[in-house]
Amino acid sequence: MSLNTTQHAKTTSPERGYAWFVLFMLTLLYLMNYADRTVASALIEKIKLTYDVGDTYMGFVIGPAFAFVYCVAAIPIARFADRRNRIKIIALGAVVWSVFTVLSGMANTPGQFAAARFGVGVGEAAFLAPAYSVLSDYFPPKKRGLAFAVLNLGVYFGVLVGGIGGAQLAASYDWQWAFIILGAPGFIFALATFLLVKEPKRGRLDDNAGANLEEETVFKDVFALLWRQQSFRFLTYAAVLGGFAAVSFGTWAIPLFERIFEISNEEATTRYFLTTVGASILGVLAMGYLCDRGSKSDPRAPYRYSSLGFLGFSLIAIAICFMSDVNIATALVFPAALLGAGWVVAVQAALQDLVPAEHRATATAIWAFALTFAGLVIGVLFVGVFNDFLWETYGARAIRYSMALTLSVAIPAAWYIYRAGATAEADRIALSEA
Repeated sequence: MSLNTTQHAKTTSPERGYAWFVLFMLTLLYLMNYADRTVASALIEKIKLTYDVGDTYMGFVIGPAFAFVYCVAAIPIARFADRRNRIKIIALGAVVWSVFTVLSGMANTPGQFAAARFGVGVGEAAFLAPAYSVLSDYFPPKKRGLAFAVLNLGVYFGVLVGGIGGAQLAASYDWQWAFIILGAPGFIFALATFLLVKEPKRGRLDDNAGANLEEETVFKDVFALLWRQQSFRFLTYAAVLGGFAAVSFGTWAIPLFERIFEISNEEATTRYFLTTVGASILGVLAMGYLCDRGSKSDPRAPYRYSSLGFLGFSLIAIAICFMSDVNIATALVFPAALLGAGWVVAVQAALQDLVPAEHRATATAIWAFALTFAGLVIGVLFVGVFNDFLWETYGARAIRYSMALTLSVAIPAAWYIYRAGATAEADRIALSEA
């Protein structure tokens, strides 16, 4: 039976109001999640000076040091979340990432700082997959696009807080205090989530949630079931290529502006993050609206919107790398962010509809694993290593070529997203009947 058939569970007005409260709380947590993550990339140059390290170290500590444990932890946590209380898992994860963000600011050596970022990765691995799964039990299929768009606003407000806020705190005090001050509020939000957010009945808004919810399945069987579906494979390929391109660009954009245009960290973060956040908020809300509206008549709509948006982002971002005027580069950040921000929203909306309720957290974790591993473990480190390799030849301009090369793989990623839509409906039916 289709995931998008008439719901058996009808929500009352109070329940709808509470669903939006849950969304608000999870968005606040996502804000802190990304603030704690973004502050490190915003302060790359200051951290390098303190520890006397190069781009390869920074690429490692922001990329693999964080992402390796994130990727390793995300899938077992998601499997646990598919059977246990997701709200408790999310709250505990928030405590862990907050502790290690504070410890990042207390690190006295490069090794201690890297170890603290490992800890942040473990905590943040407990958020995304359970959060999407929880929201799928508070919002019916036709309203999930907007709900996921609102959740992803946490990313961009978190980028604003971690990027601009972190830079201002570092300028007023030092970069260590930026980590400590930004990490502390996470404890409050974690406690509030634990006390105020209820664990919903799993699959209550889906007709096919049925008998398998209590049946234990091993990960390899779930993975094999998902991987047999061409649309899921194509979305995973897109996550690998898209993560490699987009995550690398977002991580190294501030050093790009600082080095190419010879501006201060405060000016670079203000220019880039203010422009990015404003455009991204519009982008994710527009994508959520378009997905909800378009999917009513054509289930392929989210795939098409995501594909076109990501293609536009990649072409404009490559152009930014070669601009010689800081004002033109800043202006181009707006359409790049507008088009690129919503691609994850559209893919997640499609993925939650594609996969049965009992496997949603696992499917999300697999997709996020592919994106995060390719982006933070490989892509961010690749740019750092390539910067150091090209430095003797190009000097500060080396970052242009490193970033443009990584962005080029976003073009086939857009194609894979588009192709996933072609078989999504048949794959969804096959998964619901498996």
